Amino acid sequence: MRVGILSSMQPPFSYLVKTLESRGCDVVACAVQSNDYVKIAGFMREADGFDVIHNSVGSLPLLLNTSFVTPVLTTIQSEIKETEVYLYKKAPGTWFFVAQDEAFIIPGVSVLEVIRPDRKDFINAYITIYDRIIQASARHDRRPWGFYEVLSDNEPDHKVKRITVWPQKRLSLQFHKRRQEHWVIVSGRAMVTVGENKIERGPSESIDIPRGEAHRVENIGDEPLVFIEVQQGDYFGEDDIVRLEDDYGRA
Repeated sequence: MRVGILSSMQPPFSYLVKTLESRGCDVVACAVQSNDYVKIAGFMREADGFDVIHNSVGSLPLLLNTSFVTPVLTTIQSEIKETEVYLYKKAPGTWFFVAQDEAFIIPGVSVLEVIRPDRKDFINAYITIYDRIIQASARHDRRPWGFYEVLSDNEPDHKVKRITVWPQKRLSLQFHKRRQEHWVIVSGRAMVTVGENKIERGPSESIDIPRGEAHRVENIGDEPLVFIEVQQGDYFGEDDIVRLEDDYGRA
C-alpha cells in the first residue's frame, strides 16, 4: 500500500505516519498548511503515484481534483465554512470523508465514519478505511479522458457502465459493430455527436446510439460529466470499439 499523507504533520497525524511506516506501508508525507496552494498543487500532481491520498488540510485540494482518479480520503477536523460547503457537496466519487466529531458532519455529504483522535483504534480505523477505499476504487478503469466503472456485466444481452469524463475532455469518435447504446446523463453537461448531429444533454436527459453509428461525447462543462451507459447486443468487449478520430493517438 502506497499512501500519500497531506497534513500539517501535527499530532495525531505525525503519529499516523510513523505507525504506517512501522507496519511496512510506503508513505510519502507532505507537511503543509491549508492555504499553501503551490505546495498542495505540487503534491496533488503526483496523485497517480499513490494507492490512496489522505488529506487533512481542508478544502483546497478539492479545487485541484480535475485530472486523476486516485482516491482521496479527507478528514474533516472542524466545522466547515459556508463558503466551502459547495466544494464538499460537489466532490466526485473518488473522494471519501471521515470526521473527527459528529458536529463536523456536513448535511448532504456522505461520511464513512467518525474517527476521534483519542480513539484507541485510531490507526487501525484508518488502515481499514484505506483498504476499503482501495478495493472500491480498483473497479475503476482509467482512461486519458476520465474513467469508467462496470455496474453490470453478467448478463448475455446487456452491459451497464458508469462513465466519468473530466472537464473539457472527450472520448474518441467511434462506432460499434455488435452493440447499440443508451446514455442517461447523471451530472454535468455533455455535447454528444451522433452521425452528423451534435446534441447537448444535461442531467436526467438521455440519448440513443444506434449500432454502427459514429458517435462521441465531450464534457463541455467545468465539472465532471457522469453518465450511465447501457449497452445492448451480442458482444460487449472493448475490441468492438472502432476509432475514427482520437485525441490521444489510440488506434
